[in-house]
Amino acid sequence: MMKVLVLGTLGAAALLAGCASTQTVLNGPVTETFHSQDSANKVAFCLANKNNTAALDQDNGSKVVLIKNGYGGVSMAFTVIPEGAGSRVEWRKKFGTIGGIWKQCVGLKASS
Repeated sequence: MMKVLVLGTLGAAALLAGCASTQTVLNGPVTETFHSQDSANKVAFCLANKNNTAALDQDNGSKVVLIKNGYGGVSMAFTVIPEGAGSRVEWRKKFGTIGGIWKQCVGLKASS
């Protein structure tokens, strides 16, 4: 029983070690950029709402929406930046996949 507990703990630690932190993802390269006619507030609310999370206000006026896996690692990050009357969305993907419902928020057709 102790051997199973130790192996389980080591396995969980290995999984957590592979999880990306918020700063790691936000400092990483942009996977894709989208431009929306909708305001940054509207786009960030949509992304947060469709992913059951919150939009985080940044000092520069942008908003960040983080998508995390079951272990708390950030798999994707959306930075929504005001751009004229609309917004620019920088999407950073670290790992994993989620449904495409978020694509509706940036003006693309959702894949699921």
